Amino acid sequence: MTLQERDYTLFLNDEEREAFELEEKIENRKGVKNHREFPRFSHPDESVREFIWHRRSLFPNNYLHLLEYKKLDFDDEAEQYHDVIYKAKNEQEIQQYIKQNRKWFIPGSIFLDYNFGHHDAYLFPEQKLGNEYAVDYMLLGKNSDGYSIVLVEFEKSDTPYCRSTANIESESVKEGLAQIKDWQRWMLKNQDYFMRNIGLTQKGIDIPIFRIFYYLVVSRRDYMNDIAHDMRSQTMYDMRNLKIVTFDRLEENVRKLANNHSW
Repeated sequence: MTLQERDYTLFLNDEEREAFELEEKIENRKGVKNHREFPRFSHPDESVREFIWHRRSLFPNNYLHLLEYKKLDFDDEAEQYHDVIYKAKNEQEIQQYIKQNRKWFIPGSIFLDYNFGHHDAYLFPEQKLGNEYAVDYMLLGKNSDGYSIVLVEFEKSDTPYCRSTANIESESVKEGLAQIKDWQRWMLKNQDYFMRNIGLTQKGIDIPIFRIFYYLVVSRRDYMNDIAHDMRSQTMYDMRNLKIVTFDRLEENVRKLANNHSW
């Protein structure tokens, strides 16, 4: 599933083609370059600048460019998202809100919980793991160490983290953790195949298993208590490379985007 309505691998007009050719010419030129020379920074047409940012990326139709969203009022967006997660009866309603309105900055804000994505960031909704599984979102981000991956699972927001009658996780939490364990087992057996299947191997990118992370979004803060916090911390300690957050966490992250220039 791609993020935008248009196909960023195709030129819509000569202006886009000429600007991109100039971008490549400057990029391939030897010597010192001023970033203001590049059309992606200097072209007078915003849509052409945006096209170049996408077209020059690894995956043009899945590229997450934070500047695209900078005209938004992120506090207002966070309030709208808050209303959704506190009214939704299941995760599908939250997913529909994000996907139908193309609010990709909401799952994109997960990058703020990691130290990568500020050099390069991509989002892949409904990414398949072979023919067996599909994650809700795959994030691919870069820092100075290279690329890392986050596989994301959304569960219900309107659910306690643990049962009130016993210190065990609720059904939604157990289902989410079981799903992620399945992904981890699958990835251990099929990592090389997965990297080829998503096109990273062909681009000369190798991501070691320790840079593949897992992210479970479930429940809300009004359901959390000391026991739930302790259980969540224990689970994250026991399961490698796993973060578990409530849906409120993404609301916080969306608000933070107003002051960020990159993911």
